[in-house]
Amino acid sequence: TFIYTGFCFSQVNGKAYYVKKINPKFEKKIDSLSNKTKNPFNTIKEFTQNLEFILEFNKTTAVYKEEKKMTSDNDNVSSELAKILSGYSGPSYYNFDDKKVTFVKDFFNDLYLIEKETSSYNWVLTKERMTINNLTCYKATTTITNEGKNGVNKIPITAWYSIDINTPAGPDGFCGLPGLIVQLEKANFITVLTKIKFFDSEKKIELPKKGKPM
Repeated sequence: TFIYTGFCFSQVNGKAYYVKKINPKFEKKIDSLSNKTKNPFNTIKEFTQNLEFILEFNKTTAVYKEEKKMTSDNDNVSSELAKILSGYSGPSYYNFDDKKVTFVKDFFNDLYLIEKETSSYNWVLTKERMTINNLTCYKATTTITNEGKNGVNKIPITAWYSIDINTPAGPDGFCGLPGLIVQLEKANFITVLTKIKFFDSEKKIELPKKGKPM
């Protein structure tokens, strides 16, 4: 059930809560393997359902990060794998004035800051709309390119955003649309807004300074 709390007129200060869901087509593939022993996807499916993320935003900045939960060492390995596969690899910070997003990556206990222009997403806005959790949302699409040992891999992205919530941010560093991204579809996972809180006063969000720029 979608929940609004602390509704205020400006809607520029708040917290948005997201969960990850497995794409139904991918879930069918996982279920088809469920009778096989040592199927790692069964564990990933379980831990994906327990992931929660928070996007905190004000008029000029935002930060998207994981809501930390207590896990055992064994559970932590499966949880980390589920996060990475679902598209989350660390906090992302948004600077709306400079139109940039900074990803904070932890490689072997060394922090790196990876900066990206929000315009580089090259969103294609459409007139298609859909109601998601009582919000009227509009469809936007783009493609991101990953280069690996198997060559260049192009990944289609679909975002559903609402102009009723006045912030151009969204999950996993995706941003630059005319409103909050309510649902993001990427590869085998869907990230969807479940709850949002608005505040009358602005909470300061510190942009990251610790880390090696890349």
